[in-house]
Amino acid sequence: MVNADTLEKVVLTRRVSDFLHRSDDQEQRAVIENVARALAQDVATKVREALAFELRTCPYLPHDLAAKIASDVESVAGPFLASTTVFSDSQLAGLVPHLEEHAHVTIARRKNLGESTCEAIVTFGSEKSVSFLVRNDTAPLNESVLSRIVKRFPERQTLMDQLGARPELPLSIVTAIVDKVSDTYRSLLEGQYGVSADVSDNVMRTAASKTTWVMIEQASARQVHAYVGDLRAQKRLTIDLMLDMAEKGSIAFLESALAFRSGLTLSAAKDMLHSGDGTLFVALMKQADISKADAHTILQVLKANA
Repeated sequence: MVNADTLEKVVLTRRVSDFLHRSDDQEQRAVIENVARALAQDVATKVREALAFELRTCPYLPHDLAAKIASDVESVAGPFLASTTVFSDSQLAGLVPHLEEHAHVTIARRKNLGESTCEAIVTFGSEKSVSFLVRNDTAPLNESVLSRIVKRFPERQTLMDQLGARPELPLSIVTAIVDKVSDTYRSLLEGQYGVSADVSDNVMRTAASKTTWVMIEQASARQVHAYVGDLRAQKRLTIDLMLDMAEKGSIAFLESALAFRSGLTLSAAKDMLHSGDGTLFVALMKQADISKADAHTILQVLKANA
């Protein structure tokens, strides 16, 4: 039940809205705007909800009043933010850092967003609100904003897939996300933007190399061996990755990789690799299914690290 005082205020919100929609008398507007300010601070949520709903289509409101409504709880701010046109792009962008996630989501779904507001959502919003923005095909996401999304959420494959589904992506963004999307969207990007499989594979290898090096650079030999085992189980232990880690200076990675590829123990693989006996070296390469060219590279790496 709504008490009589609250009901009277709810009715009053309609009268205030009617006046603000049609009156150009500045003196009278100032008085009614003050009434609206008081209603916007009422302790009864129903009063504030009614006011926000009534004013959502008002063509002009004082910025402080509009900002007060936009900063309220979801049931108040939601309908208002979804429809109001009283904020300029820069004004709405300026509000974003001070709003809650529910408000960010509502704004991200709007059809008349400006570039500054999009940038603010991407900068201050959560993954959820940014996801709604990315799925909003009318949102003007420029290359700088798209790049910021990739930098903030590089490990969120679902979001990267949503990004890949946007039309007319800049080639720099396509290249940046081709190793972060699922296989389905990777194929889509390759077909839609003419990214060759070679380029795509190179991007994937580079990303894998960077990630792996971060993981093993300061790791102990035992930790490296365990990590290589995980890569092997995930079918991500490629020759290219093994050679790259070796060339970066991780002989432990090379030793472990050869052990897993050959089916030997780590100790046996290390003995054969460092024995100085060419016959044992060749035997290890054959057992690990390493080509002559790659074996030559390994030999050069061993000499460089001797």
